[in-house]
Amino acid sequence: MLTEAQRTSPGFLRGLALLRRLAAYHQYEAFGLDEILHIKTGAIVVLNHSLALYDAMLLQLAGYEASGRWVHPMADRLMFKLPGIGAAFSAMGFVEGSRETAIRLLLDGDVLGVLPGGMREALRSSRQKYTIDWTGRYGFVRMSLVSGTPIVLAACPRADDIFEVADSSLTRWAYDRFRLPLPFFHGRGPTPVPRPVKLWHVMSEPIFPPAGGMLDDDTVHAHHALLVERMQALMQRALDYPDSGPNSRFQAGNA
Repeated sequence: MLTEAQRTSPGFLRGLALLRRLAAYHQYEAFGLDEILHIKTGAIVVLNHSLALYDAMLLQLAGYEASGRWVHPMADRLMFKLPGIGAAFSAMGFVEGSRETAIRLLLDGDVLGVLPGGMREALRSSRQKYTIDWTGRYGFVRMSLVSGTPIVLAACPRADDIFEVADSSLTRWAYDRFRLPLPFFHGRGPTPVPRPVKLWHVMSEPIFPPAGGMLDDDTVHAHHALLVERMQALMQRALDYPDSGPNSRFQAGNA
């Protein structure tokens, strides 16, 4: 939960202003936002990872402007050690991506944002757009099982249209060998300026962990397979501009 000091800090206010401009630029909307806002306990919002990344943060803006509830993104602890970036991440409510930190926050009733595909998924070429890659990424499933908190899936497949990403063997080699992001991409024309594509998230209903609190590999893998299947289906369904009800929609500028 954001403290009053965080909500009023210059870094947070600047970040919020930037997100509002990006939301307007992409005519951003969120459908099914009540699925997050009506949860009284902690929850894990699990999103797809685009090369742009900021599309995931637009959902933070949606939740915050609708209710004041902030989705805290999880990030690698190394990001907090980088000059400038670490301070910006802290100002925007990012939290260290450790299981211990996550469980504590979930039990305290916070909402965490997780992108299981990470940089590997973000670096996919445009030939693989509108898909997810959560192979071997079980951490978010274990967090849900240990804490007993639900997962809400949030799909924004059109974020893959912000940039055209080349299918490059050099990109794959740099990531596989050094975990170094080296994408070849362009946005508007030949430039890195993001394309002004319309963006929206579509959310699933809360998916609760299996009863019994079992943490064996079979249980983790089975629940992971279910979540992957549900997310892949949600990504395909969200490709089309969804119908919206009066209580399920957030639109930039209308909060």
